[in-house]
Amino acid sequence: MRLPIDTQNRLKSSFIKFLSAIIAYIDSYFDKNITFYQTISYFGQENIEGLTWHQVIQCVEIIKLKSLDEDRLFDEFTNVKSVFKTLLDQPVSLFDQVQAFIRKQNDISKINNCVDEKEDDDDDHLTTNKVVKSDQLWMFLFSITQSPNFKKLICFLYSLPCSNAFVESVFSQMKHLLNDRRKRMTNELVSVELKIRFNSTLSCTEMYKYILCNQDLLKAIKSDEKYTFKKNVFNNSIFVFK
Repeated sequence: MRLPIDTQNRLKSSFIKFLSAIIAYIDSYFDKNITFYQTISYFGQENIEGLTWHQVIQCVEIIKLKSLDEDRLFDEFTNVKSVFKTLLDQPVSLFDQVQAFIRKQNDISKINNCVDEKEDDDDDHLTTNKVVKSDQLWMFLFSITQSPNFKKLICFLYSLPCSNAFVESVFSQMKHLLNDRRKRMTNELVSVELKIRFNSTLSCTEMYKYILCNQDLLKAIKSDEKYTFKKNVFNNSIFVFK
């Protein structure tokens, strides 16, 4: 059964107003910062051949990042562009070069020789369309060039959150990290555990083997040095009773 014509028109009108309000709300944030968004987008490309010095300087002026040496920044920018062109001229594709670098960074055997499990097949690390991720490209470029100023600029840009998804994921992890049985954890311990959860590439089995093979870590675990808050409480108690 169809709705009456006047009801249909009212619904259409309300839907249009609703969508228009959403678009206006989004535009109100975007329009105020459109220059900033356009500027930082230059550094998110998978190919930096089109990146110009003018765009770099424009970004520096907007974010007002302190302690950047613009003279050295120009030299570093020129060097990075030159190295990028050299990489493109290699017989191995840029994608494969970047992926080889990323695999090397994640190679557990480089950290712990006692983990001798067979590596996953290389194909597991590749995407089907073979698109170079911009953050991985910059990591690769900075690993083969001395670019402290340029690296500082890029690190700042990539530290800007594009959404609150990461923050929400932290709260999700916190539900498992802090509970009624683990409510006396110090802020430092919570911080360290979150960093491990989000940055470690080890599986549970690999972490177990890594800990068993690291004698210094085992000694630290068995010692009381990690319970510094207990020492503080004990020392304070002595002071009070004195």
